[in-house]
Amino acid sequence: MTSQFSSDQIISQLDQAKQLALTQPETHAQVFRQILPFTSRPELPIKQWCVEFIHDTFLNSKVQLRHGDKVDLAIDSLDSLIGLSNSMVEIHDFCQVINISNIIYKLVFQYVCENDGCNQIWSKLIELKNSLVNKFQTNYPLKESDNAEHDILRNVITKLELLKFIMTVVDYQSKTQIVGSSNGSGTVTTNFFSLDRVPINHTLIKYQNMEYEAVNLLDLILKTLTQDILNPPMISATLNIGIILLKRKPQYAGKVLKLIENFDTNAKFQSNYQTIEQFKLAKKYIDRNLKIFIQHGFKYGLIPTNFQSNLNKKLQLLIERGNEIRKKNIFIEDSSNIKKRKFEGFLNPSKRIKTADYKNLYTLNDLNNELNNFDLTTVPQHILVSMVMNALDRASVPKLTKALEIISERYTSALSSRPAIPVAQPVKQEVAVKTQVKRLAESDEESDSEQYNPEAMYTLPPPKDLSFQDKKLQIELIIKNFFKLAKGEVKPEDIEPGSNSDELTKIAIKSWKKDSWILLLSRLVTRGMRRPKSKSEEDEDSYDVETSPDDTVSQEMGDLVRNAIFDYFLENIHGRIDIIIEWLNEEWYSEVVFNEANNIKTNNTPIYDKWAGKVLDAMIPFLEPNDKKIFIRLLSDLPQLNQDLLSKIKSLCFDPARSTIGFLALAFLIMYRPPVKQGCLQVLQELSECDQEDVKQEAKKRLEKFQ
Repeated sequence: MTSQFSSDQIISQLDQAKQLALTQPETHAQVFRQILPFTSRPELPIKQWCVEFIHDTFLNSKVQLRHGDKVDLAIDSLDSLIGLSNSMVEIHDFCQVINISNIIYKLVFQYVCENDGCNQIWSKLIELKNSLVNKFQTNYPLKESDNAEHDILRNVITKLELLKFIMTVVDYQSKTQIVGSSNGSGTVTTNFFSLDRVPINHTLIKYQNMEYEAVNLLDLILKTLTQDILNPPMISATLNIGIILLKRKPQYAGKVLKLIENFDTNAKFQSNYQTIEQFKLAKKYIDRNLKIFIQHGFKYGLIPTNFQSNLNKKLQLLIERGNEIRKKNIFIEDSSNIKKRKFEGFLNPSKRIKTADYKNLYTLNDLNNELNNFDLTTVPQHILVSMVMNALDRASVPKLTKALEIISERYTSALSSRPAIPVAQPVKQEVAVKTQVKRLAESDEESDSEQYNPEAMYTLPPPKDLSFQDKKLQIELIIKNFFKLAKGEVKPEDIEPGSNSDELTKIAIKSWKKDSWILLLSRLVTRGMRRPKSKSEEDEDSYDVETSPDDTVSQEMGDLVRNAIFDYFLENIHGRIDIIIEWLNEEWYSEVVFNEANNIKTNNTPIYDKWAGKVLDAMIPFLEPNDKKIFIRLLSDLPQLNQDLLSKIKSLCFDPARSTIGFLALAFLIMYRPPVKQGCLQVLQELSECDQEDVKQEAKKRLEKFQ
């Protein structure tokens, strides 16, 4: 029924239900349960309304609910919170989900502690916890950018909320023993819930597992102190958590204080997203927080004896550093300790261009940089080519790929925003339209100039994952273009001396010829589409049965390329024997190197064996009596011949018109390829036992000669 109403109508009905719950508190629990299904609806406004209502239910002091009712509602809302934690796209809404989850986790954890055996509830709570904890090292709900340093400083609000949630998990999943008191004396009994309240024989909340996970989560939140740039909000929040840990969890004091002891703001780098003034101010602010942290620890006896000496020295150093800074103006201080980290992004990463010209299309540095006005047409062509090739040699592959993606997006955006072809209009209307267009153009230019800020920092979203069908289409397009070039008539003399072909060969391949495109394609499939397997994966030598979906996708795309090369060979067996030999050698070499790199002791090469067999099966039926040189050439240049491949020669020996080719090939292999001699003798032995008398006699004669 709700699908027939608009979002506004549904929200209006929800407001009425909320008003009922507020005016009649006894109906609040019933209204809450009826509203929960709306959290799974796709409309964002409805989800936001539901999040606000759930937030008020658990955190608003105006809503008066009994503790038992709150626990029941917390259990009922677990499924909805799991879905909301993975679907909210606004930072404010996601932060509310985290705050709700913080309360829900406490209520449900205590309930499970008191009611052993509720496996389903415990599983849902674990799922909710993992969903939020896994997002701490991401920028969810924001998308990842192309720069890890930028991601550290983005979306700090969400990370602070997640930090509080993880601290709650650590607090509940570890033992508590409060050190000191308000007057600094003695040990007091804790009123906080923790692992101490859980029965030792509890079947779901197991001490060893809980404490192990708590330590790992503690290491996760303390990573902020080991980063090489300063993030003041996160560091301050981590220090505040550190004080709580020293007070409640003395077992973790060594881990926390060791990081505090080694933390030094002078050893940190200035972020590329901080000005020098911001960096100096961040250092001063964090040093002051460190000083307060250590002073508080000494005042209330939270610091163990083995750390007191070093932390006392650090405290004196921080006090002297603060006094020294106060004597100066922080904004004009010239510190030799400031080290700026190398910038790895782009100053102009925008995917839209203000002016549709080639200069703006390819400009990735600062738009106000005077270097953009340099006229490259004045540089001789050979010098320009050398400069470009040197730059490509030095550029990292990820950065070059990201640059090309930005330019591609700009080009696509510019094409899509091109004005449509105007429709013919009467003369009177045309004058009016021109006047109107002129006004609109002027207003657009004014609005663009107001909104445009060249100093603004743009962030690229992560590249979209291609589906298997999209990847397949791209591979087919690559194959089509490669063979189009391979079949084209390109002569070496067509390339002018002094052109950039010499530079290109340094990057691509050593010698360029017509069939080089086939070489590149074979290396694409043998070296570019193979994924190293982990140690846990079994059946490493199997080609037909893959245990990983990634392996299956790579195999299917690789087979597209192999089939294309194979079909290209079938078009002209006699003229393209060199191509097939080169490809099969690449396949064999790639498998051998892959096995060695992954410590695979077997010598099996299933991919090579499969396609070498297909080549022989396709070639043998079309061999003519005068093709013996081509066939022997193929057998002599193949890197490996197993018994299955050698057995395929028998069909030639049984053909009266072509038996000479078969026996000649076996004799050649016996004399000039000793590793396959025994296999060839076995083939002759099988032929000597066949029903055809002429083949039988010839095989026996060869056996007597070579045994």
